[in-house]
Amino acid sequence: MYSLKRQRRLLLLTFCAAIVAGWSFAQDRQEVTVTRSGEDVAAKECFGSFVSQEIIVLGGIEQTILIRTCDLSQPVLLFLHGGPGGAVMPWVDLFHTPLLEESFVVVHWDQRGAGSSFNEDLTVEDITPSNLVVDTLQLTNLLRDRFGQEKIFLTGQSWGSALGFMTIAEDSSPYHTFVPTSERVAWVRSMNMGFEWAMVQAEVRGDVETQQKLKAIEPFDALDEADLTVQREVLAEYGAGDFHTKGLWDRYLSYVLEGRSPYYTDAQVKNYLRGLELSSTAIEQPEIVGAYDLFTSHPVLDLPVHFITGAEDQNTPADLVHEYYEHLKAPAKSFTRIDGAAHMVMYDQPIAWAEALVQIRNQTPTN
Repeated sequence: MYSLKRQRRLLLLTFCAAIVAGWSFAQDRQEVTVTRSGEDVAAKECFGSFVSQEIIVLGGIEQTILIRTCDLSQPVLLFLHGGPGGAVMPWVDLFHTPLLEESFVVVHWDQRGAGSSFNEDLTVEDITPSNLVVDTLQLTNLLRDRFGQEKIFLTGQSWGSALGFMTIAEDSSPYHTFVPTSERVAWVRSMNMGFEWAMVQAEVRGDVETQQKLKAIEPFDALDEADLTVQREVLAEYGAGDFHTKGLWDRYLSYVLEGRSPYYTDAQVKNYLRGLELSSTAIEQPEIVGAYDLFTSHPVLDLPVHFITGAEDQNTPADLVHEYYEHLKAPAKSFTRIDGAAHMVMYDQPIAWAEALVQIRNQTPTN
């Protein structure tokens, strides 16, 4: 679930004031004008690509979605972002590819309380897994009606994949298949595996300072935020946390802080932090994450499930995802391990991520 380098991210975003051109949102499904970034790779190759950012109401709360595609007749792909509260909408232009938008009507959604869906009136009682599941199903049905599709594709990254599992457990009927990316699988086991990997790497690298830092928090507690902060810092340093590509997060961060993302106003950039903290506080409670274990909660599913994971990811270790993949009973399933990617697979390797999604689409019956 939430895995970004919290202290660094919060520090930088707290003191930023990105200059982003504002726009007025229309209600329901009114399209808004979006000026594409010069880094919009899809727009370069998909002439007349469709871009629409909209406010809709889910569970009585206004929330923001972004629709991007080259062809409105393609299957809908609903993306559930991680975090909790880690909206990816500001960076869509950086990781979308022509292939992705040629093959899907891609829908990004800032979940209630997250990113541009942040609302000062929301409390932790509003941000519950059950409420988010209801929102997901309501949005799914809105998209099915809007695009005239009996079923859509569902994907989620990190916390978003957890939300996806909870959603299909509630009702799998609106979906062709589910594609979890960087799935946590089992909170305590995955965190312990990440800590053990970091210890081994520090020894192999002769990194005495890091060895001392890790030994200082033994025995490691997967539910203790102080221990997790140390573990995540080491994983990030070794390219096995959120990003494997050196300098990638700096590029993504500056893209927003310099006002190059067309999807967030200055106020929304500032509120990103508040939404992140609200969502993390609400969801990442020990009694919730400590009990999270797909081996026991979801040993059998009635929907095809296709896993995508970064080969370098030790935040949600690929080996644990593969173990669950082999354990899971489902009508169809597959496992794709992408080299050169850590936890944020679609950022590290956007082309390979898109290719994996399209391959899954092509092998999934949609009639």
